Amino acid sequence: MNKKTQLIISTIFHPIFVNIASLWLLFALFPSLAALTYQAKSTIMGVIISLTIVLPSLVVAVLKLTNQVSSIQLTHLKERKWPFAFTALGYIFSFYLLNKAGVSIIILKYLLAGSLTVVCIAIISNFWKISVHMASIGALLSLLVLANYYTHVDLRIGIAIVILIAGLVGSARHFAEAHNIPQLLAGFALGFGSIYLVL
Repeated sequence: MNKKTQLIISTIFHPIFVNIASLWLLFALFPSLAALTYQAKSTIMGVIISLTIVLPSLVVAVLKLTNQVSSIQLTHLKERKWPFAFTALGYIFSFYLLNKAGVSIIILKYLLAGSLTVVCIAIISNFWKISVHMASIGALLSLLVLANYYTHVDLRIGIAIVILIAGLVGSARHFAEAHNIPQLLAGFALGFGSIYLVL
Protein backbone atom coordinates (compact mmCIF):
# COMPACT_ATOMS: atom_id res chain seq x y z
CA MET A 1 0.00 0.00 0.00
CA ASN A 2 1.63 3.26 -1.13
CA LYS A 3 1.69 6.48 0.93
CA LYS A 4 -0.95 8.22 -1.18
CA THR A 5 -3.41 5.36 -0.66
CA GLN A 6 -2.64 5.30 3.06
CA LEU A 7 -3.36 9.04 3.32
CA ILE A 8 -6.60 8.80 1.33
CA ILE A 9 -7.93 5.96 3.50
CA SER A 10 -6.88 7.69 6.74
CA THR A 11 -8.57 10.92 5.60
CA ILE A 12 -11.82 9.39 4.34
CA PHE A 13 -12.21 7.37 7.53
CA HIS A 14 -10.93 10.06 9.86
CA PRO A 15 -12.50 9.82 13.35
CA ILE A 16 -14.37 13.09 12.76
CA PHE A 17 -16.22 11.68 9.73
CA VAL A 18 -16.76 8.25 11.31
CA ASN A 19 -18.19 9.83 14.48
CA ILE A 20 -20.60 11.96 12.43
CA ALA A 21 -21.70 8.79 10.60
CA SER A 22 -22.21 7.01 13.94
CA LEU A 23 -24.31 9.87 15.27
CA TRP A 24 -26.44 9.93 12.12
CA LEU A 25 -26.96 6.15 12.31
CA LEU A 26 -27.96 6.44 15.96
CA PHE A 27 -30.85 8.71 14.96
CA ALA A 28 -31.71 6.73 11.83
CA LEU A 29 -31.76 3.21 13.29
CA PHE A 30 -33.34 3.50 16.72
CA PRO A 31 -37.12 4.01 16.39
CA SER A 32 -37.50 6.32 19.41
CA LEU A 33 -34.97 8.71 17.88
CA ALA A 34 -36.11 8.34 14.28
CA ALA A 35 -39.55 9.52 15.39
CA LEU A 36 -38.20 12.86 16.64
CA THR A 37 -39.05 15.97 14.67
CA TYR A 38 -36.49 17.38 12.26
CA GLN A 39 -36.02 20.41 14.51
CA ALA A 40 -35.37 18.24 17.57
CA LYS A 41 -32.87 16.07 15.70
CA SER A 42 -31.10 19.11 14.28
CA THR A 43 -30.84 20.79 17.68
CA ILE A 44 -29.51 17.70 19.45
CA MET A 45 -27.06 16.86 16.67
CA GLY A 46 -25.98 20.50 16.52
CA VAL A 47 -25.12 20.53 20.21
CA ILE A 48 -23.19 17.25 20.01
CA ILE A 49 -21.28 18.11 16.82
CA SER A 50 -20.44 21.63 18.04
CA LEU A 51 -19.03 20.44 21.37
CA THR A 52 -17.43 17.12 20.42
CA ILE A 53 -16.17 17.86 16.89
CA VAL A 54 -16.09 21.58 16.07
CA LEU A 55 -14.60 22.70 19.41
CA PRO A 56 -11.75 20.13 19.43
CA SER A 57 -11.07 20.87 15.74
CA LEU A 58 -10.73 24.58 16.54
CA VAL A 59 -8.33 23.73 19.36
CA VAL A 60 -6.19 21.68 16.96
CA ALA A 61 -6.27 24.53 14.41
CA VAL A 62 -5.12 27.06 17.02
CA LEU A 63 -2.37 24.71 18.20
CA LYS A 64 -1.22 24.30 14.60
CA LEU A 65 -1.24 28.05 13.93
CA THR A 66 0.80 28.66 17.07
CA ASN A 67 3.21 25.83 16.17
CA GLN A 68 2.28 23.81 19.24
CA VAL A 69 1.66 20.77 17.04
CA SER A 70 3.53 19.70 13.91
CA SER A 71 0.44 18.44 12.07
CA ILE A 72 -3.33 18.39 12.41
CA GLN A 73 -2.94 14.59 12.31
CA LEU A 74 -1.36 14.83 15.80
CA THR A 75 1.34 12.38 14.80
CA HIS A 76 3.42 12.83 17.96
CA LEU A 77 2.24 11.44 21.28
CA LYS A 78 2.86 14.66 23.23
CA GLU A 79 0.62 16.62 20.82
CA ARG A 80 -2.51 14.69 21.80
CA LYS A 81 -2.96 15.99 25.34
CA TRP A 82 -5.02 19.18 24.84
CA PRO A 83 -7.12 18.10 21.82
CA PHE A 84 -8.30 14.97 23.63
CA ALA A 85 -8.85 16.87 26.87
CA PHE A 86 -11.16 19.33 25.06
CA THR A 87 -12.89 16.46 23.24
CA ALA A 88 -13.58 14.74 26.57
CA LEU A 89 -14.91 18.00 28.03
CA GLY A 90 -17.10 18.39 24.94
CA TYR A 91 -18.69 14.98 25.47
CA ILE A 92 -19.18 15.60 29.19
CA PHE A 93 -20.72 19.05 28.63
CA SER A 94 -22.98 17.66 25.87
CA PHE A 95 -24.16 14.99 28.31
CA TYR A 96 -24.84 17.63 30.96
CA LEU A 97 -26.78 19.96 28.65
CA LEU A 98 -28.86 17.27 26.97
CA ASN A 99 -29.56 15.50 30.25
CA LYS A 100 -30.93 18.81 31.60
CA ALA A 101 -33.03 19.08 28.44
CA GLY A 102 -34.53 15.64 29.07
CA VAL A 103 -33.48 13.91 25.85
CA SER A 104 -33.74 10.16 25.24
CA ILE A 105 -31.65 7.86 27.43
CA ILE A 106 -30.19 6.35 24.24
CA ILE A 107 -28.53 9.66 23.37
CA LEU A 108 -27.25 10.08 26.92
CA LYS A 109 -25.79 6.58 26.92
CA TYR A 110 -24.14 7.26 23.56
CA LEU A 111 -22.53 10.40 24.99
CA LEU A 112 -21.50 8.53 28.14
CA ALA A 113 -19.84 5.86 25.99
CA GLY A 114 -18.12 8.57 23.96
CA SER A 115 -16.93 10.26 27.16
CA LEU A 116 -15.55 6.96 28.44
CA THR A 117 -13.72 6.30 25.17
CA VAL A 118 -12.15 9.75 24.90
CA VAL A 119 -11.15 9.91 28.58
CA CYS A 120 -9.47 6.50 28.26
CA ILE A 121 -7.69 7.63 25.07
CA ALA A 122 -6.56 10.86 26.77
CA ILE A 123 -5.13 8.92 29.72
CA ILE A 124 -3.51 6.19 27.62
CA SER A 125 -2.04 8.77 25.23
CA ASN A 126 0.18 10.05 28.01
CA PHE A 127 2.37 7.00 27.53
CA TRP A 128 1.11 4.98 24.53
CA LYS A 129 -0.21 5.94 21.08
CA ILE A 130 -3.50 4.04 20.96
CA SER A 131 -5.29 4.30 17.60
CA VAL A 132 -8.14 6.82 17.53
CA HIS A 133 -9.02 5.82 13.96
CA MET A 134 -9.65 2.26 15.08
CA ALA A 135 -11.51 3.37 18.21
CA SER A 136 -14.01 5.26 16.05
CA ILE A 137 -14.41 2.32 13.66
CA GLY A 138 -14.88 -0.05 16.61
CA ALA A 139 -17.58 2.22 18.04
CA LEU A 140 -19.36 2.34 14.67
CA LEU A 141 -19.31 -1.45 14.37
CA SER A 142 -20.58 -1.87 17.92
CA LEU A 143 -23.44 0.54 17.22
CA LEU A 144 -24.48 -1.49 14.16
CA VAL A 145 -24.28 -4.78 16.07
CA LEU A 146 -26.51 -3.42 18.84
CA ALA A 147 -28.96 -1.86 16.37
CA ASN A 148 -29.14 -5.17 14.49
CA TYR A 149 -30.15 -6.89 17.74
CA TYR A 150 -32.44 -4.35 19.38
CA THR A 151 -34.24 -2.90 16.38
CA HIS A 152 -34.61 -6.20 14.48
CA VAL A 153 -33.36 -4.50 11.33
CA ASP A 154 -31.13 -6.75 9.23
CA LEU A 155 -27.83 -4.90 9.22
CA ARG A 156 -25.57 -7.87 8.44
CA ILE A 157 -24.36 -6.39 5.15
CA GLY A 158 -23.57 -3.09 6.86
CA ILE A 159 -21.74 -4.93 9.63
CA ALA A 160 -19.70 -6.86 7.07
CA ILE A 161 -18.81 -3.64 5.23
CA VAL A 162 -17.65 -1.95 8.44
CA ILE A 163 -15.52 -5.00 9.32
CA LEU A 164 -13.86 -4.71 5.90
CA ILE A 165 -13.36 -0.97 6.46
CA ALA A 166 -11.79 -1.73 9.84
CA GLY A 167 -9.29 -4.03 8.15
CA LEU A 168 -8.59 -1.43 5.48
CA VAL A 169 -8.08 1.42 7.96
CA GLY A 170 -5.99 -0.74 10.26
CA SER A 171 -3.77 -1.77 7.37
CA ALA A 172 -3.37 1.83 6.20
CA ARG A 173 -2.41 3.04 9.67
CA HIS A 174 -0.02 0.13 10.15
CA PHE A 175 1.73 0.54 6.79
CA ALA A 176 1.97 4.29 7.41
CA GLU A 177 3.81 3.38 10.62
CA ALA A 178 1.36 5.52 12.57
CA HIS A 179 0.62 2.62 14.93
CA ASN A 180 1.74 -0.90 15.66
CA ILE A 181 -0.70 -3.82 15.70
CA PRO A 182 -1.33 -3.81 19.50
CA GLN A 183 -2.19 -0.09 19.34
CA LEU A 184 -4.62 -0.71 16.49
CA LEU A 185 -6.30 -3.65 18.24
CA ALA A 186 -6.48 -1.78 21.53
CA GLY A 187 -8.13 1.21 19.87
CA PHE A 188 -10.68 -1.00 18.14
CA ALA A 189 -11.45 -2.91 21.36
CA LEU A 190 -11.84 0.31 23.35
CA GLY A 191 -14.27 1.86 20.87
CA PHE A 192 -16.28 -1.33 20.42
CA GLY A 193 -16.35 -2.16 24.12
CA SER A 194 -17.38 1.30 25.30
CA ILE A 195 -20.43 1.43 23.05
CA TYR A 196 -21.35 -2.21 23.62
CA LEU A 197 -21.15 -2.03 27.41
CA VAL A 198 -22.78 1.38 27.91
CA LEU A 199 -25.37 1.65 25.15
